[in-house]
Amino acid sequence: MRFVLSNPRLFATKTASVFVLSFALVPLLQWKDDLPALAYTGSLVVLHIFILGIYLYRVRFRDLDPDRRSLIARLLGLAITIYLLSATSTFDATSSIPRLALQMLGVSIVHMGILALLMVRAVPTGTTTTPLL
Repeated sequence: MRFVLSNPRLFATKTASVFVLSFALVPLLQWKDDLPALAYTGSLVVLHIFILGIYLYRVRFRDLDPDRRSLIARLLGLAITIYLLSATSTFDATSSIPRLALQMLGVSIVHMGILALLMVRAVPTGTTTTPLL
């Protein structure tokens, strides 16, 4: 089994978009205590729906896994990265901007892992495709 990135340019674009949107949250996190709860929560929900759209844009789920074993491995990987995302995304609004930015970098790297799990195709050995790994 080999792993092939189905569209490297789209992956790079999606990764850059998620990084930019994630780092756009840093000022919002700093203003958390000054904003009304509804405005803060609403902006987080809108941002996350937009990022979910980026995740799912042009993903061909039927082409990703040739068998159940690779599908189960992908789902397990997604579950682990989503857990890591929830574990790393607790931010203290009183933290300094550099600390929030460093935490956001960690969250963005986990986001990149999720994007990779959604865009890397498992290819049976013997198929003529350029391998990612």
